Amino acid sequence: MENLRDATVTDARSPGGSLLGAPLGVGDVLGGRYRIVRFVAAGGMGEVYEADDQLLGDPVAVKLLRTDLIRKPGAQARFADEIRLARRVTHPNVCRVFDVGVDGERVFYTMELHRCGTLKSELHERGRYTADELRPIVRQILAGIGAAHAADVVHADLKPSNVLVGESGRVIVTDFGLALPCCATLGCTCEMPHLVGTPAYMAPEQVTGGMVLDGTDLFSLGVILFELLTGVLPWTGETPLALANARLVGDVPSPRALRPEIDPIWDAVTRHCLQRDREQRPPNAAAVAETLGL
Repeated sequence: MENLRDATVTDARSPGGSLLGAPLGVGDVLGGRYRIVRFVAAGGMGEVYEADDQLLGDPVAVKLLRTDLIRKPGAQARFADEIRLARRVTHPNVCRVFDVGVDGERVFYTMELHRCGTLKSELHERGRYTADELRPIVRQILAGIGAAHAADVVHADLKPSNVLVGESGRVIVTDFGLALPCCATLGCTCEMPHLVGTPAYMAPEQVTGGMVLDGTDLFSLGVILFELLTGVLPWTGETPLALANARLVGDVPSPRALRPEIDPIWDAVTRHCLQRDREQRPPNAAAVAETLGL
């Protein structure tokens, strides 16, 4: 199941792939302002580059959006709206979004540059965490998403690859409010037209096409907690669609069923976040932190 953990509804191609047009190279200037320094990573929404802001003289991260998403009716306007919302979030545990730009058919946004690894890569190296090891990580994730929710911004795609972990222990959540819908409202005819986000981490309301609210992020946090505590996902599936649908049936899984030594409080909080009914989940991020003693 490793290949499905971070699979989005449709995956971006590698640099130069047809979904992103001509590749960007070192020295290229995007939007007449951002000189590309290096390619960083590719994901479901597009590619990330390190760049120099030639106007301000600062290094930034540039995320280039997939052209197949941006070309859909209404996509550019919706993306710009999401950027405006995300810019309102200012918190040490949230990656600051700066601006959105257009260069020909390319649409991109800029954000703080953080040269550090992801929680996904750390989990891959460690296998799993103890509750004590998780305390500073989860405390900072909760602080970040709590600040975003206070600004009426929902992440909608919270997962370990969107959480950066610096050498100093600082945790930074990225891509707040920037999950583009692959749905009928944008003229999409893909295999899973109503899914927004990453099937392994999405909430039931995302799978069924319901409203995405604060509790949606708390469900994704529950998936992350389960995975960090046990080393495996709470649900499995042979395809992204099967994986997404698995959370719609059966009982909520318990981390302690796999690792009896897990603190009962962490087990209870994880299962609380994973409730199928959003009204049955914790009321907010602060309540989760209080229950865990963070």
